[in-house]
Amino acid sequence: MIKGFSLMEMVVSLTIIVGILSVLIANVGESAQVHKKVISNQQKMEAIFHTVDMIRSDLTKCGMRLQEASRFFSFPLFDFTDYSFKVVYGLQSENLLAEAPAGTNIILANKNEYFQKKKKIIIYDPYREYYETNEIASVKGNQLTLLQTLKNPYSNQAVAVVVKEVEYKLYPAQNTLKRKINQGYFQPIIEEVTDFNITFYPDVFSVLYRIEVNHKQQIRGYIFLSQLGNY
Repeated sequence: MIKGFSLMEMVVSLTIIVGILSVLIANVGESAQVHKKVISNQQKMEAIFHTVDMIRSDLTKCGMRLQEASRFFSFPLFDFTDYSFKVVYGLQSENLLAEAPAGTNIILANKNEYFQKKKKIIIYDPYREYYETNEIASVKGNQLTLLQTLKNPYSNQAVAVVVKEVEYKLYPAQNTLKRKINQGYFQPIIEEVTDFNITFYPDVFSVLYRIEVNHKQQIRGYIFLSQLGNY
């Protein structure tokens, strides 16, 4: 005859099993929290380094393809406050193929992939010493139709430059650093930013920036604005 478990033995066994399960569930819950925290920290660090890469790239390009124009005109290529900065640089440039009189909205320039609809351009004439900004309305071969008519006449020595304006700004109420391109909207690039500071040293054309995230992680960088050396 096989002897079964007594009631007391079953209670003791169930108590032990419940105790083991409780420990296992607690460990699983703690492991899940640790894993979640590790993933969150990893994503935060990736966001920080991605932001730093963008800042370094834009600052390094500041003034690119606009060095000649900056020697003749006073339009700003770099502007900043304590919590924001703005850079301007050229993506591509072409000399005009023919004179363009004031009042026209058509210019001729060699075709390239950067001359596209809605792109912002700067047209300047180093010999007549004036410039203006405009926007491409359409492109057909070497013909660029502009959104606005020209205010000044330009010779075939004039240059059309497709430009990019990039602005970074800290929104303290949201603890968010945002970035805007040309006339677009500010888009968030990193959150939990508790401080963002920019210091410009005009004597040596350099920028010191600092990003603080959640009062803990701090990233500092020093960039020489090499494209502004002759500005």
